[in-house]
Amino acid sequence: MAASSCDRGDTRKKLQITVVFLVRTLLLACIIARGVLALIRVAFRVAVVAPARSLVAVAGAAFSAVNARCAWCLEQAALGRSCTGTVLGDAVVGAMASSWRLLLQGITSLVFLCARGADEYVRPPPSPLVLTAHGKPASHPQQVHISTVGEKNMRISWVTDDLNAPSVVEYGTSPGKYTASATGDHTTYRYFLYKSGAIHHATIGPLEASTTYHYRCGKAGDEFTLRTPPARLPVEFVVVGDLGQTKWTASTLSHIGGGGGDYDVLLLPGDLSYADTQQPLWDTFGRLVQPLASARPWMVTEGNHEIEALPVVGIAPFAAYNARWRMPREESGSPSNLYYSFDAAGGAAHVVMLGSYAEFEEGSPQRAWLERDLAGVDRRRTPWLLALVHAPWYNTNEAHQGEGERMRRAMESLLYEARVDVVFAGHVHAYERFTRIYDNEADSRGPMYITIGDGGNREGLALKFIKGHKSAHLSEFREASFGHGRLRILNETSAVWTWHRNDDQFATVRDEVWLHSLAAGEPAATVASAAGGGGGHPADEL
Repeated sequence: MAASSCDRGDTRKKLQITVVFLVRTLLLACIIARGVLALIRVAFRVAVVAPARSLVAVAGAAFSAVNARCAWCLEQAALGRSCTGTVLGDAVVGAMASSWRLLLQGITSLVFLCARGADEYVRPPPSPLVLTAHGKPASHPQQVHISTVGEKNMRISWVTDDLNAPSVVEYGTSPGKYTASATGDHTTYRYFLYKSGAIHHATIGPLEASTTYHYRCGKAGDEFTLRTPPARLPVEFVVVGDLGQTKWTASTLSHIGGGGGDYDVLLLPGDLSYADTQQPLWDTFGRLVQPLASARPWMVTEGNHEIEALPVVGIAPFAAYNARWRMPREESGSPSNLYYSFDAAGGAAHVVMLGSYAEFEEGSPQRAWLERDLAGVDRRRTPWLLALVHAPWYNTNEAHQGEGERMRRAMESLLYEARVDVVFAGHVHAYERFTRIYDNEADSRGPMYITIGDGGNREGLALKFIKGHKSAHLSEFREASFGHGRLRILNETSAVWTWHRNDDQFATVRDEVWLHSLAAGEPAATVASAAGGGGGHPADEL
């Protein structure tokens, strides 16, 4: 019996030793397998990923260098300067630079087309770009534009090639006599080998309403003049979308400024420069719009052409847009430069600038901000409430069908409950005005929806409207022509909207409608007219 007990003890001990051995062997095998996998990953990165990234980086650097050189050659030609010192050399280099620019435009359009799907609306050929050169010293300001900051302040933004130029604005009410000054800050950004100049921002004020101020940026260069918006109604907004920098753009800008600048604030619902990764085009755009943007506040929101994200090389979205076009997000409690709000006419009008390309679903920061912002609007003090977004929520054009639908479903109820009067959009390169709508039905308590993405972009017009579209009965007027719009708010109850077509030699009022503020109770029937357009009926035959 004693021998049997010893045998069982030995067997149990051997079994335990065997189990421990197997477990240790398994653990060792796992460790070896993990080591092998780690070596494989390292080898893969060394043999494949690193060379691929290096190749992409080299290609990006080469691309940027060639692109920057071609842009410089085109700028020198615009200034009437020689690139090579000989007429023949300049002709050859100019032809090569122009061919390169056209090639890039074609590649960019092809990439966008492939990314958006084969059923994307095919646009007409692009218009030639208008490249505005800068031939002044490096310390002189360029690309000057202004925006409202709070009730009595203005932000002045400009660029200098001199990175050490001071971020100072001197200003006063008499030419050349500056009684005040403000110091701001500056930033730069990189995009491949492109490095921006110093982008300055300085806030001046407090300023008197409806007053002309003369100012100088960085203690150098030209003097500029601005007029502050009024402290009470009436107030006039110019609205223009998808601007770009083409001959069509130049026509639009000339018509906007042709009346001596008789407006107070310009609203732009996205797609500014159409740089599309070609960063020097941000500079030429800033110089093109400077005569208008330095004289009246330009309040903008982003479009799809501002994204410019390149994850492969680590370029974040909206890098150029956020650096160059700083809007009053802090003052409106917004966590992002992509959406914000501001007051006009002493708070008689509240303008909400929404971001089509920032998160907007339930629980998103933008939606939470919008709920807070609208909840803070007292319609007894603020009879007019406007909203801007890039991708339209209602659209009967073949171009960009349904691209704003997700945002509409997420946010339309908020605007409806707040009794927003008008919603402006861009993106579709045509003009279209809808009746007051809520949830795809006519509703006298809903906003009027207006698409005005016809500022002058390089892609051409969206010429085809869908006659049998489900929203066609809600569309009051539509036409594919370049132009701009004006909303003149006359008093607490009445405003007039006009759309000015500018593919004629002179801007022509093509559409006009009177609006009644939703804060004033149930609106009367809108009265619309269309010059030559059949009393506001849809213009399908173009």
